[in-house]
Amino acid sequence: MNMKDRLFKKTRLMFVSPWLLAAAIGLLSLIIVIFAANNIKRERGMLTEGLFRKGEAIIRFVEAGMRASMMPGMLGSIMGMNVPDADGLAHTQRLIEQASESPDIHYIAVIDVSGKVLVHSDPEKIDENIERDFNLLNSADANCTFHIVGAPESRSKVFEVLGPFKPFRARGGLRRWREQFRQQHSLKPGGLSQGDAPTDSLVLSTLGSDTHPQFILVGLDMTELENTVRRYRYQMIFMSLTLLLIGLGGWISLMAAQSYSISQEALNRVQAFTGLLISRLPVGIIATDQDGRIRTFNSTASAMTGREAESVRNGEPEAVLPSEIARFFALQDQSDEITDRDVVLKGADNMRYSLHLSSLPVYNQFSEFMGRVLLMYDLSELKRLEKEIQRHDRLVALGKMAAGVAHEVRNPLSSIKGFATLLGSKFKDGSQEHEAANLMVQEAERLNRSITELLNYARPTPLRKESVDLGEIIDQGLKLISSDAQVLGVKTSLDVEADLPAISVDKDKINQVLLNLYLNGLQAMEHSTSEKELKVSVHRDVQAGFLVIEVKDTGSGILPEDLDKVLDPYFTTKPDGTGLGLALAYKIIDEHKGSIRFSSSEGKGTTVSVFLPIL
Repeated sequence: MNMKDRLFKKTRLMFVSPWLLAAAIGLLSLIIVIFAANNIKRERGMLTEGLFRKGEAIIRFVEAGMRASMMPGMLGSIMGMNVPDADGLAHTQRLIEQASESPDIHYIAVIDVSGKVLVHSDPEKIDENIERDFNLLNSADANCTFHIVGAPESRSKVFEVLGPFKPFRARGGLRRWREQFRQQHSLKPGGLSQGDAPTDSLVLSTLGSDTHPQFILVGLDMTELENTVRRYRYQMIFMSLTLLLIGLGGWISLMAAQSYSISQEALNRVQAFTGLLISRLPVGIIATDQDGRIRTFNSTASAMTGREAESVRNGEPEAVLPSEIARFFALQDQSDEITDRDVVLKGADNMRYSLHLSSLPVYNQFSEFMGRVLLMYDLSELKRLEKEIQRHDRLVALGKMAAGVAHEVRNPLSSIKGFATLLGSKFKDGSQEHEAANLMVQEAERLNRSITELLNYARPTPLRKESVDLGEIIDQGLKLISSDAQVLGVKTSLDVEADLPAISVDKDKINQVLLNLYLNGLQAMEHSTSEKELKVSVHRDVQAGFLVIEVKDTGSGILPEDLDKVLDPYFTTKPDGTGLGLALAYKIIDEHKGSIRFSSSEGKGTTVSVFLPIL
């Protein structure tokens, strides 16, 4: 699964989030509405229950007051005294008026079964009929009930509590109370006579009669209840909106956190990929921030500059980089900026790199300077190929010249040598003439050898390749020069990697190349005063597919300006050299599809690396 599929799998929720968000908000809103409605309903029920209980308490209070006010009349009736019923009615009226003085009580009324007002907190409404949508007869023996009606004087509503008016319900009724009192307070052994007791008609015509149902109606103010319910409703709405906003905010936060996590993961992947890409690029990259400190320094730049990345990062270019590179980061004025330049640097492996440097300023979207990037292109291989092409062109020209020289020079040279030999034979040995004739013969022979070497160098010769052990060839060559090494006081050593693969070469020609390198190394150490050592090593470069032969000496080294000329024909630094030895060695290795590289430090020695392809 690639990165795109993984990111898509993690962001599927984000793609369906509008519908999922709408469903979640709808479900949350429904839950909150149901919760709020239930709470408001419960609160309203509790408040209604409180008003209902308050109405019942007022009814019980009026009944208790009624019993207290009727007590003298009933005692008088029991004792045979004539007490008017109007006194009880007047006491009840006063009691109701006093009870209704509370501001939250609109009215208190006692009515009969037809709805006629017997007693009212407002005396003007006595004997009026109250029109209500309820059946008083069905409620005669029932408990208290309540209903809500509109107040005629205002827009507010009235909470009415209706219940049967029975002041003597706790005693089992007025008749039973009277019989009990008569039994308990009789003045004669047989009790009061039937004729002495008052008649029932007296009681039935009074309030609270057991045979004529009456009802008490209490009207309570609902303003406080409505205000309380309204406040609670506002509170529930506010809490519901708060919960909804919290839920919505939590959802958005979750989505933002998930989006941030996905973006951060994608950013980390991009940064990791970019870092890996920069570190593996064959182009050296050095980048600085707006403060001029190095932030990016890849491995290719490290190899080209010979600086470790850890020692360079966060440093200033002028302090940690070669001057040829640091100058690109010292530019402040864009108009004077040097953007491209070719330089030669010595890398970490003492190899000389031909580099093309390109400096690029970096700006953000607000055109603010953010730093500078230096791109380092290695042109060494390109330069080498250019030189090889030039060398091949010279070889072609040299081959044509050699053929003409061999034809045009050798024939006259043979005649000159013959006449010089004849001329020398006509003079005595040791005479000046005889010595001059011999010198002419020697120079003719030397010139002939040079022409032969030139022909051998220019003429393509077939290779007689065979599978050989390269270690044996090297060891044999070192044995051939061992006597010369002892004379010069040079210590030789051989280091061959184990289990080297077979290699197909022309044994004689490779031996010729190696002998030439050995002898050059010995001659370079001839006048050295330091420790003299010739090291030969063979190892395998698996990645490139070559066997590498390295010949290191501790001689005087090669001047930097001569390092690129050592393979040119007839270039030599030795007084008696022809300049064709290394050129011929290069030609042989080139015919084997290999290459030769030189690295040298003046006064510290030279290392010659011969690369031969593995079978």
